[in-house]
Amino acid sequence: MGFVIMVLAALGISGAATVCVYCFLHRRFSGRLRQQQAAAEALGEKLLQQELMAALTQSFISSDDTGVLIHNALMMLAMSMKVSRAVMARLDQKTNIIAFEYEWSDPRQRLQPLIRKGAEFTKGELFYDTFVIRGDVNLICDNVDEDPCIARAFVPRGVKSCVFVPINVWGQFWGVLGIEQCTCRQVWKEADIRILKLVSGAVTSLLIRAEAEKVLVKAKEAAEISNRAKSNFLSRMSHEMRTPLNAVIGMTTIARNSRSQEKMEYCLGKISEASLHLLGVINDILDMSKIEAGKFELSNTEFDFERMLKRVTDMIEFKVNEKRQRFIARFDPAMPAWIIADEQRLAQVLTNLLSNAVKFTPERGSITLSARMTGGAGNSRVFRFDVTDSGIGVTEEQKARLFAPFEQADGSVSRKFGGTGLGLSISKNIVEMMGGRIWLESEPGKGSNFAFEITAEPGKGSDKQAAPHNRQDLPATAEKTLAGIFAGHTILLVEDVEINREIITTLLEETGVAIDRAEDGGRAVKLFTENPAKYALILMDIHMPEMNGYEATMAIRALGGEGAQIPIIAMTANVFKEDIDHCLASGMNDHLGKPIELDVLIKRLRRYLLGEE
Repeated sequence: MGFVIMVLAALGISGAATVCVYCFLHRRFSGRLRQQQAAAEALGEKLLQQELMAALTQSFISSDDTGVLIHNALMMLAMSMKVSRAVMARLDQKTNIIAFEYEWSDPRQRLQPLIRKGAEFTKGELFYDTFVIRGDVNLICDNVDEDPCIARAFVPRGVKSCVFVPINVWGQFWGVLGIEQCTCRQVWKEADIRILKLVSGAVTSLLIRAEAEKVLVKAKEAAEISNRAKSNFLSRMSHEMRTPLNAVIGMTTIARNSRSQEKMEYCLGKISEASLHLLGVINDILDMSKIEAGKFELSNTEFDFERMLKRVTDMIEFKVNEKRQRFIARFDPAMPAWIIADEQRLAQVLTNLLSNAVKFTPERGSITLSARMTGGAGNSRVFRFDVTDSGIGVTEEQKARLFAPFEQADGSVSRKFGGTGLGLSISKNIVEMMGGRIWLESEPGKGSNFAFEITAEPGKGSDKQAAPHNRQDLPATAEKTLAGIFAGHTILLVEDVEINREIITTLLEETGVAIDRAEDGGRAVKLFTENPAKYALILMDIHMPEMNGYEATMAIRALGGEGAQIPIIAMTANVFKEDIDHCLASGMNDHLGKPIELDVLIKRLRRYLLGEE
């Protein structure tokens, strides 16, 4: 400024004026200098922020463990801001404990590591009061001694000044990020807080990415486990299907080449047994498909409980006798004789559990079936069933997999005993749909007890009849002769496969019913149109060339008169609910699933030809 004064003097400006001009210029230049210094500081802070964020972003690209990346982020934060320590505390949502899990401190200051036992995250805890109760966006303390609450938390650690900001992941409080100064008190500036918040945001992104990766890893592991289970399942299915098919083909060849009546009857018995096994495998696959598609439904009706149990025990009787096992059935006298539930599905669960008991119980072992009523409310009752055996038993590890789809206790089970691994999973779904639960009590080598409960209502028939009690052998049902029961009736059989037409004709031969046959829907419509009064019922296949069963039914219904009244029963391998609904929607009266069971077919014919229920 001396040069300025000399210039003013040379210009003849007086001393007082010179002083005024000097002061004006001094203020002008000083203000600009301060502005320049502030701008330089702001630029430096921005450069620091950019450098720190660039370094963090670059480090987070690494595939290192999340803990390592967080530790490196704290190191960069502490070093760039020249503080004693950078820390991060995490809230454990299960225990509600917040603890410092991550820290980095200046090695030159030789600070003691933080104690990580943590504190309960509730009212009175510093971070809870700050970020939850008051809802502050940061915690700033230039001098920890000035606030008793902060002093209690930080003075024992030698902290003189600190700044903390919250970390929120998916909108929930996750923890806090902070910097601490232990060598001197520090006045924190807005720029310091901005840097801390920027780092908090970067760490939050890292945590979200880590959580997403964990979810993906778990999903991948679950998918791999599922794929392995399904691959093993498909392998078992191939074995389970090919084995009975081999028996059918082999025994058919033997019977064809044999002239011995005894050997032919033996072969036919084996063919029948193998065919039933194959049908069971197919039914399991279909049921599991329905369950996975969410289309598995129950059909509740009133049924004779004792008769259902007799049918179930008859199905396992042969295997029980073959292995010379002792089978006992025990029933609570309070059990109603009739109940309202899905008879077929309840029988399916009992058959599956009893079949498993027979399969996994050695020769001369014992199997017990018990049923009792355990309680209820209103019209509903809780029924408990136990299937107990003296078989091989199950380990705790195996129990965890038993009720999962496509699983068996272990790989050796399917090799030694066979089976699809679907039965227990299907049974579990059925029981749960019946408002109950299923469980297993077992020890290796000491047998097993499969127990389940269902909720159902007693039927009206229970008032007329008492339930069986403590019986080893359930009473047999009287068989009705089929000879001539449908004589005088003519039905129209519509089926494009010749062997299926032959099977139905032969099965019904004893009943005396007359049968006209049509190989497709068009032929069926023609035969019915020519003489509608001739036919009392139509058995209609669905998938046929030229005109299918749906089209043929609608064409017959469109004729009016007898065509509108004649009972039409679908006869198809399509057994899903939507298939049955489609049949009924097209104008059919009922549905029979293939392969056709003679007793089911007779029952339907009795209903529509004789008016029996």
